[in-house]
Amino acid sequence: MTAIIWMSLMLSPTVGSAGNTDTGSLALNIQNLETAEGEVHIALYDNEADFMKPEKRIAGLVIPVKSRETRQVTLGNFPFGSYAIAAFHDLNNNGKLDKNTLGIPTEPYAFSNNPKIKWRAPAFQEVCFELRQATLTLDIQLKRWKDY
Repeated sequence: MTAIIWMSLMLSPTVGSAGNTDTGSLALNIQNLETAEGEVHIALYDNEADFMKPEKRIAGLVIPVKSRETRQVTLGNFPFGSYAIAAFHDLNNNGKLDKNTLGIPTEPYAFSNNPKIKWRAPAFQEVCFELRQATLTLDIQLKRWKDY
């Protein structure tokens, strides 16, 4: 019986990483949900060259929105290092951040560090953060363009 329990633990995917202090998770508080509809799309990037290129994200998550209350989601098991988050509330479920004819977003969006930007996309350095602990909690505040 002891051998079976020991083998089960050895085969468990969490045992090998449980003691690894070089990885961590992100606990994201998605705030300011405008409606109880649509989805929130979250992308995680780990370098300046790939930032804001959805096909180059290292992790992504799509969360169905069922209420306007703050949602907490976890992205996990990343090596310690520098990261940046870009997110948007897809109000009409078309899978993209809608923009007007001038290229201005018409749906709420957000970045890590909640930068004060309006007329440009943020630079990676403005929105990057350091993951250096087991769990890092970040507030991601969705806003419409007019509110930046």
